[in-house]
Amino acid sequence: MTHPTQHPTDALRFDDPEALADPQALWDRLLERYPEGLAPVFLTEGVPAWLMLTLEVHQQVMQDPETFARDVDHWRDFHNGVIPATSPLRAIYTKRRNVWNVDGPDHKYYRDIVVRALSSISQNQVMTHIDEVVDRVVDTFCTQGRADLVTRYSSVVPLLVLCRLYGMDAQEGVAVCSAQRRVWDGAEDALHVHTQLQRRMTALAERRRASPGSDLVSELVKAGLDDEEIRDHLTFITAAAHEPTAHAVNSGRTVREAVNTSLWHAPPMHTLIGRFATRDVEVGGYRVAAGDCLVMGFGPAQQLLRRDERLDTETNRSYMIFGLGPHSCPSAGRDLGLTIAEKAVQRLDRRLPDMVLVDEQWQGVTAGRLSGVESLRVAFTPTDRIYEGAPWQLSASQSTPETSTETQPRTLSTRLGQWLRWIWQG
Repeated sequence: MTHPTQHPTDALRFDDPEALADPQALWDRLLERYPEGLAPVFLTEGVPAWLMLTLEVHQQVMQDPETFARDVDHWRDFHNGVIPATSPLRAIYTKRRNVWNVDGPDHKYYRDIVVRALSSISQNQVMTHIDEVVDRVVDTFCTQGRADLVTRYSSVVPLLVLCRLYGMDAQEGVAVCSAQRRVWDGAEDALHVHTQLQRRMTALAERRRASPGSDLVSELVKAGLDDEEIRDHLTFITAAAHEPTAHAVNSGRTVREAVNTSLWHAPPMHTLIGRFATRDVEVGGYRVAAGDCLVMGFGPAQQLLRRDERLDTETNRSYMIFGLGPHSCPSAGRDLGLTIAEKAVQRLDRRLPDMVLVDEQWQGVTAGRLSGVESLRVAFTPTDRIYEGAPWQLSASQSTPETSTETQPRTLSTRLGQWLRWIWQG
Protein backbone atom coordinates (compact mmCIF):
# COMPACT_ATOMS: atom_id res chain seq x y z
CA MET A 1 0.00 0.00 0.00
CA THR A 2 1.31 3.42 -0.91
CA HIS A 3 1.46 5.93 1.92
CA PRO A 4 1.02 9.68 1.54
CA THR A 5 4.24 11.54 0.74
CA GLN A 6 3.60 14.39 3.16
CA HIS A 7 6.26 14.13 5.87
CA PRO A 8 4.81 13.96 9.40
CA THR A 9 5.75 16.85 11.65
CA ASP A 10 7.41 14.46 14.11
CA ALA A 11 9.71 12.93 11.49
CA LEU A 12 13.36 12.58 12.49
CA ARG A 13 15.41 15.78 12.23
CA PHE A 14 19.02 15.10 11.28
CA ASP A 15 20.18 18.39 12.75
CA ASP A 16 18.79 17.46 16.19
CA PRO A 17 21.69 16.10 18.29
CA GLU A 18 19.32 14.81 20.98
CA ALA A 19 17.43 12.67 18.48
CA LEU A 20 20.73 11.15 17.32
CA ALA A 21 22.24 10.63 20.76
CA ASP A 22 21.51 6.88 20.91
CA PRO A 23 21.72 5.57 17.33
CA GLN A 24 20.97 1.92 18.11
CA ALA A 25 17.76 2.80 19.95
CA LEU A 26 16.85 5.27 17.20
CA TRP A 27 17.29 2.67 14.46
CA ASP A 28 15.16 0.18 16.37
CA ARG A 29 12.35 2.73 16.67
CA LEU A 30 12.51 3.62 12.99
CA LEU A 31 12.62 -0.01 11.87
CA GLU A 32 9.55 -0.74 13.98
CA ARG A 33 7.68 2.33 12.75
CA TYR A 34 8.63 1.92 9.07
CA PRO A 35 8.95 -1.84 8.49
CA GLU A 36 8.88 -1.47 4.70
CA GLY A 37 12.30 0.14 4.88
CA LEU A 38 11.91 3.84 4.09
CA ALA A 39 11.46 6.61 6.66
CA PRO A 40 10.50 10.26 6.02
CA VAL A 41 13.05 12.60 7.64
CA PHE A 42 14.07 16.24 7.62
CA LEU A 43 17.69 17.16 6.93
CA THR A 44 17.09 20.57 8.47
CA GLU A 45 13.87 22.42 9.19
CA GLY A 46 11.67 22.30 6.11
CA VAL A 47 14.09 20.21 4.00
CA PRO A 48 12.54 16.75 3.52
CA ALA A 49 14.35 13.56 2.57
CA TRP A 50 13.97 9.79 2.79
CA LEU A 51 16.14 7.58 4.99
CA MET A 52 16.74 4.06 3.69
CA LEU A 53 16.51 1.52 6.53
CA THR A 54 16.88 -1.95 5.00
CA LEU A 55 19.21 -3.81 2.67
CA GLU A 56 16.36 -4.41 0.23
CA VAL A 57 15.61 -0.71 -0.16
CA HIS A 58 19.31 0.08 -0.52
CA GLN A 59 19.59 -2.54 -3.26
CA GLN A 60 16.60 -1.13 -5.14
CA VAL A 61 17.98 2.41 -5.01
CA MET A 62 21.73 1.95 -5.33
CA GLN A 63 21.60 -0.61 -8.13
CA ASP A 64 19.43 1.59 -10.36
CA PRO A 65 21.46 4.73 -11.17
CA GLU A 66 19.09 5.76 -13.96
CA THR A 67 16.20 6.17 -11.50
CA PHE A 68 18.29 7.21 -8.50
CA ALA A 69 21.14 9.48 -9.60
CA ARG A 70 24.18 10.75 -7.72
CA ASP A 71 24.30 14.10 -9.50
CA VAL A 72 23.10 16.89 -7.19
CA ASP A 73 21.51 18.61 -10.19
CA HIS A 74 18.60 16.18 -9.75
CA TRP A 75 17.91 17.38 -6.18
CA ARG A 76 14.77 19.50 -6.59
CA ASP A 77 15.01 21.35 -3.28
CA PHE A 78 18.59 22.36 -4.00
CA HIS A 79 17.35 24.51 -6.87
CA ASN A 80 13.81 25.68 -5.97
CA GLY A 81 14.54 27.79 -2.89
CA VAL A 82 13.56 25.19 -0.26
CA ILE A 83 17.22 25.04 0.77
CA PRO A 84 18.07 28.70 1.44
CA ALA A 85 21.29 30.34 0.26
CA THR A 86 22.55 30.43 3.86
CA SER A 87 22.00 26.73 4.49
CA PRO A 88 25.02 24.59 5.44
CA LEU A 89 23.75 22.09 2.88
CA ARG A 90 24.22 24.63 0.10
CA ALA A 91 27.55 25.79 1.48
CA ILE A 92 29.00 22.28 1.49
CA TYR A 93 27.09 20.15 -0.99
CA THR A 94 28.69 21.58 -4.08
CA LYS A 95 28.82 19.88 -7.47
CA ARG A 96 32.19 18.18 -7.97
CA ARG A 97 33.93 16.56 -10.92
CA ASN A 98 34.76 13.18 -9.45
CA VAL A 99 33.65 9.57 -9.61
CA TRP A 100 31.23 9.94 -6.68
CA ASN A 101 29.25 12.85 -8.03
CA VAL A 102 28.49 11.90 -11.64
CA ASP A 103 26.49 9.19 -13.38
CA GLY A 104 26.45 7.21 -16.62
CA PRO A 105 29.40 7.40 -19.05
CA ASP A 106 31.14 10.10 -16.99
CA HIS A 107 31.04 7.83 -13.93
CA LYS A 108 32.48 4.88 -15.85
CA TYR A 109 35.23 7.10 -17.29
CA TYR A 110 36.27 8.36 -13.86
CA ARG A 111 35.92 4.97 -12.19
CA ASP A 112 38.20 3.29 -14.72
CA ILE A 113 40.84 5.99 -14.15
CA VAL A 114 40.64 5.74 -10.36
CA VAL A 115 40.85 1.94 -10.41
CA ARG A 116 43.94 2.04 -12.66
CA ALA A 117 45.59 4.69 -10.48
CA LEU A 118 44.93 2.82 -7.24
CA SER A 119 46.08 -0.45 -8.78
CA SER A 120 49.36 1.17 -9.81
CA ILE A 121 50.38 1.62 -6.18
CA SER A 122 52.61 -1.27 -5.19
CA GLN A 123 52.09 -3.15 -1.94
CA ASN A 124 55.67 -2.32 -1.04
CA GLN A 125 54.96 1.41 -1.39
CA VAL A 126 51.93 1.13 0.86
CA MET A 127 53.76 -0.88 3.52
CA THR A 128 56.75 1.45 3.54
CA HIS A 129 54.57 4.52 4.05
CA ILE A 130 52.49 2.83 6.75
CA ASP A 131 55.57 1.74 8.71
CA GLU A 132 57.09 5.20 8.69
CA VAL A 133 53.84 7.02 9.46
CA VAL A 134 52.90 4.67 12.30
CA ASP A 135 56.30 4.93 13.94
CA ARG A 136 56.34 8.71 13.57
CA VAL A 137 52.86 9.01 15.10
CA VAL A 138 53.59 6.59 17.95
CA ASP A 139 56.71 8.62 18.66
CA THR A 140 54.45 11.58 19.51
CA PHE A 141 53.05 9.83 22.60
CA CYS A 142 55.07 6.65 23.34
CA THR A 143 57.08 8.24 26.16
CA GLN A 144 53.94 9.35 28.03
CA GLY A 145 52.50 5.97 29.03
CA ARG A 146 48.92 7.01 28.19
CA ALA A 147 47.06 8.07 25.05
CA ASP A 148 43.67 8.36 23.46
CA LEU A 149 44.12 6.15 20.41
CA VAL A 150 41.33 7.90 18.50
CA THR A 151 42.61 11.45 18.75
CA ARG A 152 46.33 10.63 18.84
CA TYR A 153 46.51 7.67 16.46
CA SER A 154 43.61 6.38 14.37
CA SER A 155 42.35 9.83 13.41
CA VAL A 156 45.70 10.81 11.89
CA VAL A 157 47.44 7.68 10.58
CA PRO A 158 45.19 7.05 7.52
CA LEU A 159 45.34 10.71 6.48
CA LEU A 160 49.10 10.79 6.73
CA VAL A 161 49.50 7.57 4.76
CA LEU A 162 47.19 8.91 2.04
CA CYS A 163 49.18 12.15 1.84
CA ARG A 164 52.37 10.15 1.31
CA LEU A 165 50.67 8.10 -1.42
CA TYR A 166 49.64 11.39 -3.05
CA GLY A 167 53.33 12.30 -3.25
CA MET A 168 53.45 14.84 -0.41
CA ASP A 169 56.54 15.07 1.75
CA ALA A 170 56.28 14.55 5.52
CA GLN A 171 55.98 18.26 6.37
CA GLU A 172 53.19 18.90 3.89
CA GLY A 173 51.38 15.72 4.95
CA VAL A 174 51.39 16.82 8.59
CA ALA A 175 50.06 20.27 7.64
CA VAL A 176 47.26 18.76 5.53
CA CYS A 177 46.39 16.25 8.26
CA SER A 178 46.10 18.96 10.90
CA ALA A 179 43.98 21.15 8.64
CA GLN A 180 41.72 18.33 7.50
CA ARG A 181 40.97 17.42 11.12
CA ARG A 182 39.82 20.99 11.72
CA VAL A 183 37.35 20.61 8.90
CA TRP A 184 36.00 17.26 10.13
CA ASP A 185 35.84 18.57 13.71
CA GLY A 186 33.66 21.47 12.56
CA ALA A 187 36.09 24.16 13.74
CA GLU A 188 34.98 27.78 13.48
CA ASP A 189 37.19 28.33 10.44
CA ALA A 190 36.33 25.00 8.81
CA LEU A 191 35.08 26.40 5.50
CA HIS A 192 38.12 28.63 5.21
CA VAL A 193 40.42 25.68 5.95
CA HIS A 194 38.56 23.57 3.38
CA THR A 195 39.16 26.24 0.74
CA GLN A 196 42.86 26.29 1.59
CA LEU A 197 43.03 22.50 1.36
CA GLN A 198 41.40 22.59 -2.05
CA ARG A 199 44.03 25.06 -3.22
CA ARG A 200 46.78 22.87 -1.84
CA MET A 201 45.43 19.85 -3.75
CA THR A 202 45.28 21.92 -6.95
CA ALA A 203 48.86 23.09 -6.40
CA LEU A 204 49.95 19.48 -5.89
CA ALA A 205 48.37 18.50 -9.21
CA GLU A 206 50.20 21.37 -10.92
CA ARG A 207 53.55 20.26 -9.43
CA ARG A 208 53.06 16.65 -10.52
CA ARG A 209 52.07 17.77 -14.01
CA ALA A 210 55.37 19.63 -14.26
CA SER A 211 57.42 16.94 -12.50
CA PRO A 212 55.76 13.49 -12.41
CA GLY A 213 56.68 10.98 -9.74
CA SER A 214 55.74 7.51 -8.55
CA ASP A 215 52.53 8.45 -6.76
CA LEU A 216 48.76 8.52 -7.10
CA VAL A 217 48.53 12.13 -8.28
CA SER A 218 51.03 11.52 -11.06
CA GLU A 219 48.91 8.57 -12.21
CA LEU A 220 45.83 10.80 -12.36
CA VAL A 221 47.77 13.36 -14.38
CA LYS A 222 48.96 10.62 -16.74
CA ALA A 223 45.35 9.47 -17.19
CA GLY A 224 44.40 12.88 -18.59
CA LEU A 225 42.51 14.50 -15.69
CA ASP A 226 42.79 18.26 -15.37
CA ASP A 227 43.83 19.95 -12.12
CA GLU A 228 40.26 20.57 -10.96
CA GLU A 229 39.30 16.93 -11.55
CA ILE A 230 42.36 15.75 -9.63
CA ARG A 231 41.53 18.09 -6.75
CA ASP A 232 37.97 16.79 -6.57
CA HIS A 233 39.12 13.16 -6.71
CA LEU A 234 41.68 13.67 -3.94
CA THR A 235 38.96 15.23 -1.79
CA PHE A 236 36.74 12.21 -2.38
CA ILE A 237 39.46 9.58 -1.90
CA THR A 238 40.57 11.23 1.33
CA ALA A 239 37.07 11.12 2.78
CA ALA A 240 36.20 7.67 1.43
CA ALA A 241 39.39 5.94 2.55
CA HIS A 242 39.97 7.69 5.86
CA GLU A 243 36.89 6.94 7.93
CA PRO A 244 36.58 3.13 7.57
CA THR A 245 40.33 2.91 8.17
CA ALA A 246 40.44 5.23 11.16
CA HIS A 247 37.53 3.41 12.75
CA ALA A 248 39.17 -0.02 12.91
CA VAL A 249 41.38 0.39 16.03
CA ASN A 250 38.99 -0.62 18.77
CA SER A 251 39.32 -4.28 19.71
CA GLY A 252 41.54 -6.87 21.33
CA ARG A 253 40.62 -9.54 18.78
CA THR A 254 42.86 -10.50 15.87
CA VAL A 255 43.34 -7.59 13.50
CA ARG A 256 41.06 -8.90 10.75
CA GLU A 257 38.34 -9.79 13.24
CA ALA A 258 38.64 -6.36 14.84
CA VAL A 259 38.21 -4.59 11.51
CA ASN A 260 35.20 -6.68 10.56
CA THR A 261 33.47 -6.46 13.91
CA SER A 262 33.90 -2.70 14.21
CA LEU A 263 32.57 -2.06 10.70
CA TRP A 264 29.53 -4.26 11.33
CA HIS A 265 28.57 -3.06 14.81
CA ALA A 266 29.48 0.62 14.61
CA PRO A 267 29.87 1.71 10.98
CA PRO A 268 32.00 4.84 10.56
CA MET A 269 29.13 6.43 8.63
CA HIS A 270 25.65 5.77 9.97
CA THR A 271 24.03 7.87 7.26
CA LEU A 272 25.08 9.62 4.08
CA ILE A 273 23.20 11.74 1.56
CA GLY A 274 23.43 9.62 -1.49
CA ARG A 275 20.78 9.55 -4.27
CA PHE A 276 18.19 11.74 -6.00
CA ALA A 277 15.11 10.36 -7.75
CA THR A 278 14.94 11.15 -11.46
CA ARG A 279 11.26 10.14 -11.76
CA ASP A 280 8.29 9.26 -9.56
CA VAL A 281 8.80 5.75 -8.18
CA GLU A 282 7.57 3.36 -5.47
CA VAL A 283 10.13 2.72 -2.73
CA GLY A 284 9.57 1.12 0.66
CA GLY A 285 5.82 1.68 0.64
CA TYR A 286 6.05 5.34 -0.37
CA ARG A 287 5.63 7.24 -3.59
CA VAL A 288 9.00 8.99 -3.95
CA ALA A 289 8.74 11.99 -6.27
CA ALA A 290 11.21 13.04 -8.94
CA GLY A 291 13.80 15.31 -7.32
CA ASP A 292 13.47 13.80 -3.83
CA CYS A 293 16.62 13.21 -1.80
CA LEU A 294 17.36 9.73 -0.45
CA VAL A 295 19.80 9.15 2.40
CA MET A 296 21.74 5.93 2.76
CA GLY A 297 21.20 4.36 6.17
CA PHE A 298 24.17 2.08 6.82
CA GLY A 299 23.50 2.14 10.56
CA PRO A 300 19.88 0.92 10.58
CA ALA A 301 20.37 -1.51 7.68
CA GLN A 302 23.35 -3.22 9.29
CA GLN A 303 21.62 -3.27 12.67
CA LEU A 304 18.77 -5.19 11.05
CA LEU A 305 21.18 -7.56 9.28
CA ARG A 306 22.95 -8.33 12.57
CA ARG A 307 19.74 -9.83 13.93
CA ASP A 308 20.43 -12.84 11.71
CA GLU A 309 22.25 -15.30 13.99
CA ARG A 310 23.94 -16.85 10.96
CA LEU A 311 25.92 -13.66 10.32
CA ASP A 312 29.52 -13.96 11.54
CA THR A 313 30.60 -10.36 12.00
CA GLU A 314 34.21 -11.40 12.63
CA THR A 315 34.71 -12.91 9.19
CA ASN A 316 31.93 -11.63 6.90
CA ARG A 317 33.01 -8.66 4.76
CA SER A 318 29.70 -7.83 3.12
CA TYR A 319 29.10 -4.74 5.27
CA MET A 320 27.42 -1.88 3.45
CA ILE A 321 29.75 1.08 3.95
CA PHE A 322 31.60 0.28 0.72
CA GLY A 323 28.35 0.67 -1.20
CA LEU A 324 26.28 -1.31 -3.68
CA GLY A 325 25.83 -1.15 -7.42
CA PRO A 326 27.81 0.95 -9.92
CA HIS A 327 28.94 3.47 -7.28
CA SER A 328 30.29 0.84 -4.89
CA CYS A 329 33.89 1.21 -3.81
CA PRO A 330 36.19 -0.66 -6.23
CA SER A 331 38.16 -3.53 -4.73
CA ALA A 332 41.41 -1.61 -5.19
CA GLY A 333 40.14 1.20 -2.96
CA ARG A 334 38.53 -1.11 -0.41
CA ASP A 335 41.67 -3.23 -0.16
CA LEU A 336 43.87 -0.16 0.27
CA GLY A 337 41.77 1.13 3.16
CA LEU A 338 41.62 -2.24 4.90
CA THR A 339 45.35 -2.82 4.40
CA ILE A 340 46.14 0.49 6.08
CA ALA A 341 43.81 -0.39 8.95
CA GLU A 342 45.16 -3.88 9.52
CA LYS A 343 48.82 -2.94 9.18
CA ALA A 344 48.38 0.09 11.45
CA VAL A 345 46.88 -2.07 14.20
CA GLN A 346 49.60 -4.71 13.88
CA ARG A 347 52.46 -2.24 14.07
CA LEU A 348 50.90 -0.34 16.97
CA ASP A 349 50.66 -3.61 18.89
CA ARG A 350 54.35 -4.31 18.26
CA ARG A 351 55.38 -0.85 19.45
CA LEU A 352 53.17 -0.90 22.56
CA PRO A 353 52.55 -4.60 23.32
CA ASP A 354 51.19 -4.14 26.86
CA MET A 355 48.44 -1.62 26.05
CA VAL A 356 45.36 -1.87 28.27
CA LEU A 357 42.11 0.08 28.20
CA VAL A 358 41.94 2.80 30.84
CA ASP A 359 38.13 2.73 30.68
CA GLU A 360 36.05 -0.43 30.70
CA GLN A 361 34.55 0.54 27.38
CA TRP A 362 35.21 3.07 24.66
CA GLN A 363 33.17 6.22 24.23
CA GLY A 364 30.91 6.14 21.20
CA VAL A 365 29.51 9.00 19.19
CA THR A 366 26.14 9.90 17.81
CA ALA A 367 24.68 8.86 14.49
CA GLY A 368 25.20 12.32 13.04
CA ARG A 369 28.97 12.01 13.04
CA LEU A 370 31.27 10.10 10.76
CA SER A 371 33.53 8.34 13.22
CA GLY A 372 31.92 5.52 15.16
CA VAL A 373 34.26 5.80 18.15
CA GLU A 374 35.15 9.13 19.73
CA SER A 375 37.55 8.06 22.46
CA LEU A 376 39.65 4.98 23.22
CA ARG A 377 41.98 5.69 26.14
CA VAL A 378 44.81 3.25 26.82
CA ALA A 379 47.78 2.91 29.19
CA PHE A 380 51.11 1.23 28.43
CA THR A 381 54.72 1.07 29.58
CA PRO A 382 56.51 4.18 28.30
CA THR A 383 59.02 3.44 25.57
CA ASP A 384 61.69 5.33 23.64
CA ARG A 385 61.10 7.05 20.33
CA ILE A 386 62.46 5.46 17.17
CA TYR A 387 63.21 8.67 15.29
CA GLU A 388 65.62 11.31 16.54
CA GLY A 389 64.75 14.96 16.73
CA ALA A 390 61.46 16.62 17.59
CA PRO A 391 58.36 14.48 16.95
CA TRP A 392 55.73 15.53 14.44
CA GLN A 393 53.26 18.14 15.67
CA LEU A 394 49.81 16.67 14.95
CA SER A 395 47.53 18.94 16.98
CA ALA A 396 44.12 19.50 15.40
CA SER A 397 44.36 23.12 16.52
CA GLN A 398 47.43 23.71 14.37
CA SER A 399 47.06 26.56 11.90
CA THR A 400 46.02 25.97 8.32
CA PRO A 401 48.59 25.27 5.62
CA GLU A 402 50.43 28.30 4.33
CA THR A 403 48.48 29.09 1.20
CA SER A 404 46.66 32.10 -0.13
CA THR A 405 44.60 33.95 2.47
CA GLU A 406 42.27 35.43 -0.08
CA THR A 407 39.32 33.60 1.50
CA GLN A 408 38.82 35.00 4.98
CA PRO A 409 37.84 32.71 7.86
CA ARG A 410 34.18 32.75 8.77
CA THR A 411 32.49 31.82 11.99
CA LEU A 412 30.39 28.67 11.76
CA SER A 413 27.43 27.77 13.91
CA THR A 414 27.38 24.51 15.82
CA ARG A 415 24.86 23.24 13.30
CA LEU A 416 27.20 23.90 10.40
CA GLY A 417 29.94 22.05 12.22
CA GLN A 418 27.63 19.07 12.54
CA TRP A 419 26.85 19.18 8.83
CA LEU A 420 30.52 19.41 7.93
CA ARG A 421 31.12 16.19 9.81
CA TRP A 422 28.01 14.39 8.60
CA ILE A 423 27.89 15.05 4.89
CA TRP A 424 31.55 15.56 4.10
CA GLN A 425 31.56 12.93 1.41
CA GLY A 426 28.64 14.57 -0.34
